[in-house]
Amino acid sequence: MSKKTGYFKRYAMTLLFPLGMYAVFALITLIIGNTSFFTGYTTEGIIHDTVENTIIALAIAIPLSGGRWDFGPGAIIMLGAIIGGNLGMQLHMGTFGVLLCCVAACMLLALIEAVFYVTLRVPNMIISMGIVMVYEAVSGLLNNGLGVNFFANDTEYTQELLRMNQFPLIYILLIVVMAVTWFLLYKTKFGYDTRSLGANAKLAVNAGVNEKKNIILTYALVGALLGCAAMLSACSSKVEPANNLSSTALMFGSMAPVLIGLFLGGFTNMPWGIFVGALGMEVFTYGLNAFGIDSSIQTIVTGVVLALIMAYINDGARVVQMVKQLFGHKSKVVS
Repeated sequence: MSKKTGYFKRYAMTLLFPLGMYAVFALITLIIGNTSFFTGYTTEGIIHDTVENTIIALAIAIPLSGGRWDFGPGAIIMLGAIIGGNLGMQLHMGTFGVLLCCVAACMLLALIEAVFYVTLRVPNMIISMGIVMVYEAVSGLLNNGLGVNFFANDTEYTQELLRMNQFPLIYILLIVVMAVTWFLLYKTKFGYDTRSLGANAKLAVNAGVNEKKNIILTYALVGALLGCAAMLSACSSKVEPANNLSSTALMFGSMAPVLIGLFLGGFTNMPWGIFVGALGMEVFTYGLNAFGIDSSIQTIVTGVVLALIMAYINDGARVVQMVKQLFGHKSKVVS
């Protein structure tokens, strides 16, 4: 097998996750006679929603791959959308102008967090929680606490702003985001430094990697990604100010595609792995919705499935042996 053939085979194999997920729900719906899962609306919704989730998951996965748990993405998206969206509308900018305002606002907010992190040298989890509380408080002070609402404009201007969340711009945005992120992570010194710090930070620093510079650049990239997500979020519905750490729900809600994506990315690359992970979890979510399962039950089911998937990823042999024991096989579980 040539190197190129093996390369494309790995990419194709990762697609077994969302395709397998789709096949399971398709079989179940056929058995029970529920055809709602096979509608064009459902397929379009799965692909459409995967875009925003992929961008958010990428923004979480990049610091996480370097060992930095960050609770700030939700607060940055929310506040960035309020600042950038309202500024863009006040200047009556078009789709791309408002997008740039959201990106600039989120980059600034992310860089503020990075500066606090490299200056105070407090664990990132603590810094990010403080940042979340500050950003949520600020969100209630801006625009009289009304957030940002693209739908409050006249019909023509609203339609102009919503173009970013529609075909073909939303998919062009996804391709550009994935291509730029792939290039930065795998074809630049920044990417090599990021991966070396993630593998062994102390060794990388001793080898000459400038950790502080890398952190600043990482959060600049994260901010740009979150800015794109902020624009898409504002295009979907009114963005309200958050409080009581409610914005952290976005980070926890995205952990499934992040963890699965990082695993799949080990066989291909991070952007592709995150995209496939997000696509698979969207299929899973839409499948549960097709059966009318309550959202709280969906959360429980999603948590259990994610735990099983991650257990298999970490120690597949042990999980297989436990399943065999459960169904009557007496083989000893590997300790």
